[in-house]
Amino acid sequence: MRRSRGISTIIGSVFFMVLMTAGMSVSYLVIETQSDMITAQQTIADSEIKKIQERFSVSAVTMDDDNHRLAVFVNNEGTNPLEIDNIWIVNQTDPAQSARKYDLNYADSILAPGYGVEILQNTPLYLNPGDYDIKVVSSIGTIKTTGLDVGGANKIKAKLVLSPPDVRIGENATALLFVTNTGTTRLLNVTSGVMTAAPSSSIVNMSPMVQVASDLAPAESAVLSWKYRLLGPAGTNVTFSTFAQGIDEPTGVLTQSNTDSGMVYLRDNAEAGSVITSDLFSRPEIYMVIPNTFGDSASQGLWGVNIVNPTDQPIYVSKVVISAQTSPANSNDEIFDAGCPTLTVPPTPSNWSCPTSNQLMWKNTVTPQVVNPKSVAPFLTKVTPGDLGGSGAEPETVVVQANVFTTLGQFGKASYGTSMRTTSAISNVYLSKVVDSAANANIMANVTGILPGSTQTFNVVLADLDAGASQISAGSRLIINIPKGWSNVNVVGNTGFAAPTFQSFPDGSSQIVGTLLSNLNNAGKTITFTATAPPISETKMYVMYVLADGYVDGSIVLGPLAEVVLRVSPN
Repeated sequence: MRRSRGISTIIGSVFFMVLMTAGMSVSYLVIETQSDMITAQQTIADSEIKKIQERFSVSAVTMDDDNHRLAVFVNNEGTNPLEIDNIWIVNQTDPAQSARKYDLNYADSILAPGYGVEILQNTPLYLNPGDYDIKVVSSIGTIKTTGLDVGGANKIKAKLVLSPPDVRIGENATALLFVTNTGTTRLLNVTSGVMTAAPSSSIVNMSPMVQVASDLAPAESAVLSWKYRLLGPAGTNVTFSTFAQGIDEPTGVLTQSNTDSGMVYLRDNAEAGSVITSDLFSRPEIYMVIPNTFGDSASQGLWGVNIVNPTDQPIYVSKVVISAQTSPANSNDEIFDAGCPTLTVPPTPSNWSCPTSNQLMWKNTVTPQVVNPKSVAPFLTKVTPGDLGGSGAEPETVVVQANVFTTLGQFGKASYGTSMRTTSAISNVYLSKVVDSAANANIMANVTGILPGSTQTFNVVLADLDAGASQISAGSRLIINIPKGWSNVNVVGNTGFAAPTFQSFPDGSSQIVGTLLSNLNNAGKTITFTATAPPISETKMYVMYVLADGYVDGSIVLGPLAEVVLRVSPN
């Protein structure tokens, strides 16, 4: 029995040793595998870091006096030593684009940081005339490619790029000429030849050439640039062409590059939001002129409607109604009295009246007013304010709506408002032919006859049309929102405001704001500015929103509005 126990102990010990040996072997293999993985990851990371840090430039040239022997210049622009492994030459002239690999002599393949070398000094290669791509491959796999025209102008190479490749009519395009010295000697006074454009009539103006460098060492590059403002029919392709030239330093001979071309496509510059369009094929658009505040006085405020015809057919207007609705609905407030006195503002025909309370109407069913295709007609009048009932609080907001009756049907537009007080200034904004004028003959709510690309002058007036003691308070602001597409905005005068501020916005629109220096009573004050109309190729209409913000008599909030329509047409 004791002998059996001893044998069992020995067998158990042997079995334990086997298990322990197997376990240690597996653990060793796992540790070894993890070590290999870590080493591999470190190697990959080191390689990626070296690739990121590896920077070099390449240029190539053939020496015509040595049977088109190829010379490839490499400049190490990184912070680590650079080793070039091989080059590939791709024959672009061959329909099959055959490629051949060439290993380099070790003496030519190592470059210290900041140094350059011709890597084929000890590896002579000769090329037949044609176009080639030379691909230089580093020892860690970075590839740089340069083109070569053998038998052509290969001491200096030019590449013309137009940015952006398509622009809206009237916008700028930038021409960038990339010039590289692909020779073995220094080039002096590197510049461009004459830049040609076809059609030449598309160029409105151009900036002076911006030149980064004038002397180029072998393999060095420079960028020459211009800006062009382009104008022409939508769909026009404007082609630019030029070349580069420089003086070869050893010989003093003027060397010229290849001639390269680029193209810019002109597309329509319709500006959504500022250009009037019609969401219904045959529908007039409505824009208003509204006083706010509209004081309870014997003086008259300016009201009006611009009716725009965005279609290609004439529209005839027989009736225009401006309705005012106070709150509550059963109040006795009358913004317009029945039979209210009106004074027509030219060029509107004299057919204004107030047929009932809170309605101001222009009507002529015998001779309707024509609105020509893609044009605008103003309906303007001055009207005496009605009476507030006096039974409750004065209305802070009065809802205003315009309805027009035309040969195409009846259309309306709401979302407007005004306010009224028993004693208040009559605040209006509008355009005027004469600075500060409130005369009917000088007031304008639209401007037509604007040629594309022309410079226009606008007199924008903030006026108190009330003859009483109430006044627009100092510190009130005249706000002019200039639509997209209008450029070169310059304030050229003002008669009662602090120096107006100008701000442009990312969407291409801009804004002028002037702050009133002193109280304004029974008079107008003007900001005068100039702006260049969009250089468009077909008729378009824009809306310039003129507003004011501030107070009457220091406490009554004002907010007049004029939606001024600007018609720009090449005809």
